Amino acid sequence: MTREQALPYISFCADDALAVRSIFDMPDNARLVGWQCGFEPLFVGVWSYLPGVRLNDQEAEEIATDMLIELKWFAGEHEPTPADFII
Repeated sequence: MTREQALPYISFCADDALAVRSIFDMPDNARLVGWQCGFEPLFVGVWSYLPGVRLNDQEAEEIATDMLIELKWFAGEHEPTPADFII
């Protein structure tokens, strides 16, 4: 999946200070972390609050997973699954 294909599926955004952000604040260097859920993916846009800093895959996935855990997005009491996409 390309970045352009993933953009419509961004449901949540956060920065590395764990502040919930708006998709309209998302910089060009944001990482898109996605999980395939049924027919459509769900993506979380994550980035550093520091200008010019790009998160690596592990940092981006950890922030996105933590956000979804807080939102109780993962079913039941199961462990979170690894992301299917990191763009």
